[in-house]
Amino acid sequence: MKIKTIVVSLLISLLWCHVGFAEPKHSLQAAFVRGGDLWIKKEDKELQITLNQKVSEPKWSSDGKFIAYSLALGEQQHEIWVYSLEMKKHNRVYPGGDNFQWAPGRNDLAFKIDGVLNIARVTREKVEPFKNVTLGVDNYSWLPDGSGFLVSSPAQLRPSGWTNVELYMVPSDAKMDPAKSKHFYTLPTESPSFFAVGTSIFKWSNDKKWISFTANPTASLSADGNALCVLSADGNQFQQMENMLHYPQWFAWSPTKARLAYIAGEGRMAVQNKHLKLKDLPAMKPASFTPLGFADRDFTWENDRMIIVSRSKESKEDGDWPLPALYQVSISNKEQRQLTHPPEQSGDFGPYILRKSNKLTWIRSDGKHAEVWNSNPDGSYAEICISQLDVGVPYYGWSNWSTVLAWYEPHR
Repeated sequence: MKIKTIVVSLLISLLWCHVGFAEPKHSLQAAFVRGGDLWIKKEDKELQITLNQKVSEPKWSSDGKFIAYSLALGEQQHEIWVYSLEMKKHNRVYPGGDNFQWAPGRNDLAFKIDGVLNIARVTREKVEPFKNVTLGVDNYSWLPDGSGFLVSSPAQLRPSGWTNVELYMVPSDAKMDPAKSKHFYTLPTESPSFFAVGTSIFKWSNDKKWISFTANPTASLSADGNALCVLSADGNQFQQMENMLHYPQWFAWSPTKARLAYIAGEGRMAVQNKHLKLKDLPAMKPASFTPLGFADRDFTWENDRMIIVSRSKESKEDGDWPLPALYQVSISNKEQRQLTHPPEQSGDFGPYILRKSNKLTWIRSDGKHAEVWNSNPDGSYAEICISQLDVGVPYYGWSNWSTVLAWYEPHR
C-alpha cells in the first residue's frame, strides 16, 4: 500500500511538472521612444538605450537581436542606426536614407537612398558596408521568403501625360544589373477612375497568393485618396478596390485566410467618412462594419473572425477630433462590442494583438501625453505597461504610432 501511494505521488508530481513547464509564458518585449530617446521594455524591466537623442521608427530584426531606428540630426537630416542587444552597441548604417526594412528571417537591412535600393548585412560586431541593389525605386517590400524584393518604379510626366507605374521582382543580389530585374506588372494607364505615380509598401496574404497595396497619385491628391489594389501573386489578376488614405496600417490580411480588411474613405480627415470594410478574395463583394455616425481609425486582427478597431463618433467640422475607444467586431454576424472606456479627454489608439502572449495592446493618449496599455483580447484585466510614451505627430486626427512603438514577437 505504501509503495502504491509513493507511485501515485510520483505520477502526480510528474504531471504537475509537465503542466507547469509545458510552455513558458512569452514575455512582452517592446522598443519605444520616451523623451526622444530609445528604450526597451521586457516584462517589468525598462532599459534606456540612447541619451539625449531624437529617435523614431524603431524596428526589430526577425530574431529580436537588433533594433534599427532613425536618428534626427536636424530639421531635415536623418541617419539610420542599428542597436545590438547582445553587444550593447550602436552602429550607423548610413548618414541619410529612409524606408528601412528588415529581411524576413535574416539580419539584412534594406533601405533607400533617393531612388536607389540598398542592403546592409548586420552582425553582432558591425554593420557591413551596404551594397546597391537596383535603381529607379519608388517603394518596395521584401518578398516573403527574403530572396529579394517587389519594387514599384515611379511614373514619369511626359508631354503626352504620365507614364504607367511598373512593378518588378528584384533578387537581393541584383547588384545594379538590370538583367536580373524581372518585370512583374504594369498598373493601369491614367484615366478618370485611376491615377497613380507610385505605390505604398506591399503586403502578402497568409497563403502568399495575393498582394495588397495602394496606388498613390501626386502628393496633394494622395493626402485625400489612394486606390487600394489587390494583385494575384502570379500577376494575372488585378482588382482596383475603394479609395482610402495613404496609411499602410489601414489595410491588413487576416492571420490565416485570403481575407483583407481595410478602412475606406476619401478626405484627409481621419474622423470623417472612414469605414472598416472587409473583402474575401477573389470574388466576395466588400462588406462594411462601421455603424452610421461613426468613423474608424487603426485596427488589428484578433483572429480570422474578429477585428479590434479604434472607433469614435464621426465629426463634420474641421479641427473637431472626437476621441476613440476600442471595439471588437465579429465578421460572421457583425456583432460589435465596446472593449475600452477611456477617461474624458483621452482616446484609445493603435490596437495591436500579441499572438504569442495572447494580449491586446493599445495607446491611450490625450494628445499631449501617451501610455501603452495591455489586456486580455476581450479587454479584461487592463493595465498600463509603458508610461510616458512620446506622442506620435498628429495629422488631421490620426497619428502614426509606429514612429514611437514597436512590439517584438518571434515568428509572427
